[in-house]
Amino acid sequence: MQDKRKIEIALLILRLSIGAFLAVWASLKFLRPEWMVNIFRGSYGQAWVTQDMAFLVGTLQAIIVLAFLIGFARTITYGFVTLMHATGVIASIPSLINFTKYPSNLLWTSVATLGALIALFILRDLDNLFSVSARRNKDT
Repeated sequence: MQDKRKIEIALLILRLSIGAFLAVWASLKFLRPEWMVNIFRGSYGQAWVTQDMAFLVGTLQAIIVLAFLIGFARTITYGFVTLMHATGVIASIPSLINFTKYPSNLLWTSVATLGALIALFILRDLDNLFSVSARRNKDT
């Protein structure tokens, strides 16, 4: 197998697995809207967030995650998803530092996800398998 093909397969695996991870978080805005309220109040100190907002946020997240999954407008969607996730990681730094307390230790998975997102963003022009943007660029 050629190195280029290996890279494309690896990046596709990253995009799909990260997309699945992010899709779960987006779906929770519909299935458990109170969790978003608890996270915004507890982690971000934002008491003004309501459960009604969860549906709007979930809808926006779902659209962005879908665009990410299909490789649409890679620079914009990959960048936005990376920044969105980085915001959550930065907000959880106190919990990351206190990693011996459950469930704080589980938050370290978000650091690995952030690393994968940064790598995918850097290599986005090589992420060509099943990517709408790559197909459009090839057609022009």
